[in-house]
Amino acid sequence: MTTPSSHAAYGHFATDGREFVVTDPRPPRPWTNIIANPRIGLAVSQSGSGFTWIDNSQLAVVNWWQQDFAQDSTGKFIFARDRDSGSTWSLSPAPVWAPLDRYECRHGIGYTTFAQRFDGISSEWTMFVHASETIELWIVRLRNHDTRRRTIDLTGYLEWCCGVTPAPRREFHKLFIESSLSAEDRAIYGWNHMWDVGSKRWGHWNTDFPYVTAFGTTEPIRTAEGEKSAFLGRNGTLRAPAALGEQTWRGLFGRHHDPVAAMRVEVVLEPGEEKAIGFAIAIDRTRDASRALLKQWLDVGAMERALEEVKASWVTRLSAHRIETPDERFGVFVNDWARYQAISARIWGRAGYYQQSGAYGFRDQLQDSQVWLTIDPAVCREQINLHAKHQFADGSVYHWWHPLSELGHVTRMTDDLLWMSFVAPNYMRETGDLSILDDMTPFLDEETPAPFEEHVRRAFERVFSRSSRRGLPYIGAGDWNDGLSAAGLEEKGESIWLAQFLAGVLGEWAEIHRRTGRAKFAAGYAEKRAELVDAINDYGWDGSWYWRATLDDGSKIGSASNSRGRIYLNAQTWAILNDIATPERARACMKAVRENLVSEAGALLLSPAYDVPDERIGYITRYAPGLRENGGVYTHAATWAIAAACKVKDEALVATLLRAIDPTNKDPERYWAEPYVLPGNVDGPESPWYGRAGWTWYTGSAAWLHRIVAEWVMGVRPEWEGLRIDPCLPTGWNRARVTRTWRGASYEIAIERGGTPGVTLDGKKVTGTLLPVPKAGEKHVVVARVA
Repeated sequence: MTTPSSHAAYGHFATDGREFVVTDPRPPRPWTNIIANPRIGLAVSQSGSGFTWIDNSQLAVVNWWQQDFAQDSTGKFIFARDRDSGSTWSLSPAPVWAPLDRYECRHGIGYTTFAQRFDGISSEWTMFVHASETIELWIVRLRNHDTRRRTIDLTGYLEWCCGVTPAPRREFHKLFIESSLSAEDRAIYGWNHMWDVGSKRWGHWNTDFPYVTAFGTTEPIRTAEGEKSAFLGRNGTLRAPAALGEQTWRGLFGRHHDPVAAMRVEVVLEPGEEKAIGFAIAIDRTRDASRALLKQWLDVGAMERALEEVKASWVTRLSAHRIETPDERFGVFVNDWARYQAISARIWGRAGYYQQSGAYGFRDQLQDSQVWLTIDPAVCREQINLHAKHQFADGSVYHWWHPLSELGHVTRMTDDLLWMSFVAPNYMRETGDLSILDDMTPFLDEETPAPFEEHVRRAFERVFSRSSRRGLPYIGAGDWNDGLSAAGLEEKGESIWLAQFLAGVLGEWAEIHRRTGRAKFAAGYAEKRAELVDAINDYGWDGSWYWRATLDDGSKIGSASNSRGRIYLNAQTWAILNDIATPERARACMKAVRENLVSEAGALLLSPAYDVPDERIGYITRYAPGLRENGGVYTHAATWAIAAACKVKDEALVATLLRAIDPTNKDPERYWAEPYVLPGNVDGPESPWYGRAGWTWYTGSAAWLHRIVAEWVMGVRPEWEGLRIDPCLPTGWNRARVTRTWRGASYEIAIERGGTPGVTLDGKKVTGTLLPVPKAGEKHVVVARVA
């Protein structure tokens, strides 16, 4: 990649952009990778710290890890020790933190590699999870650059968790873990006789952890240890474990120890010789099943083939829909890293270094699933139906629920139940397939399956029943903004944003019902939308922008009458996106956004920030000013601001907002976070750390940014009647390209600035900007010219 890098002091993108190479082991904050398949995953930072999970990154975690970004020195490690000299280091910087002669951490799409050199020995340690099996694989290569034979003792190490994390009762939790060594299997097994997830039948603290983990190696185990104090030494640390200097360990395994898994193997290297060995973490329901996984994959050749399969699977997955921009690095970030982030971290892993969630957020993963629409839309449909199964018969839904336990959180939030009705029309516009309406799923409290359309109808009816006399929906315990957690607890406070959102989805479902011959529902939803639009404009207009909500006592937030929280972003952007505002008001909204909310860090969620907690509003007011939702850039909402700027054709604002949200162009000493994935938030101007990013990986902005760049900046949007080509290139961009399929046809779309504006399809001028619905198998070349 030829674009200059602003983060060169700590690392750089590889030539093809599909690796980020960290060259300094101490960046301002951990720079991480979230590597997953649909069941198993791992988080790893540039220090080597991190954790592994299966099926739920909070409820089923393999190893103990401490979320401590200042030290970042807990996790799974490989120690190296020269048997003759006693020189000791680790194959990642942590936990020994030896003065390395060479260091690189290459975070790739689907893997991470540590490349180091110390005391004449170079090492490469690559870690990844199999594309489909529940096994984590480590390939280790050692090369001797010395002129003498070297005998290196390698020790793989982890501390067992085998359960829920973060675990506030470590000393209690460890009493139930059991481990055993099998020299024949070349493995240490760990399992837990107590899981914090209880059962209805047997109660709390009376359930087995449902997995057995095997930590194995390709080499004979020379010695092993299962007791932490025996490995570290009394008051010892991972930086210098006492056992590394001993040839024979006590080998304490069973049920009466502080459980760890440490295994030593020997590697003898002649001068110039290189050897490869492997380690693996296999997880399954039984010991026999975990042993079988180890037996299948504890072979370096098999591991190398599995790694190539993982890399190829990501290339294939991300090749379906590509965007080319004048900024090559930004293009790679949007095409590859943002979608990898959405799939690996948000959908499969539901994990990040800042948050081990494990749960499905009802609104969250529904929105994330839209990343599949141009890759494999059937997966988006599966996600929609999964969420339909977590709806109650009265139309309400869990705010989130945990797979494995199926325990969910019932709240009085008011937007969650509407996101199925938002995502499903996008699936139908993309595929032309309306049969999803007839997909049958049960409700949580009704066993009889109902068609998907019935699930949507019940959600609408519940929202209609929770509306004020003015026809505006109640905000309840928060709408999209969870931090407005007390605004409507008495079912009196109203939400203008929710009204705008509801009006948009009602318009979609009026069209769906018209197309499927349900004239009564079509007319009813169209009428409801018109009434909502009138109510929003009659009561929600504040003079220069839309206010955000009323509280239970009738007072407004997001109004010019407020000293704090005077203007909120979403109430302006969604008024434009869902055609609520008149053209005059739309211009006023965007003017207010530019003047009050646009900062060099991005579009602020609100301004000015709250500086005193207000229990009437909610916990958003309890954040320090400028942090997260309280006057910071909340990147999820910031992506919607880009779409709104495109819709009003403000190319300069589009350029400003894209530059602000792009992590690849930031000063790391100010930004702190990884330059290759999106953060959840960036500190706003009222923070002393203005411009500092956080909460990376686990953010819904990743899937949204790719979609908004594709559909609004590039302007290539599926609509009911055809494919819209309506780009809004930011100032400074004179060209762009999009390749994608739609309804079985393939499109090569060139966007060029200059000449007579218009669109050509296969060399023929198109009237307007809407291409007709194609026939499957067709190939089309499109040129769109913009002024």
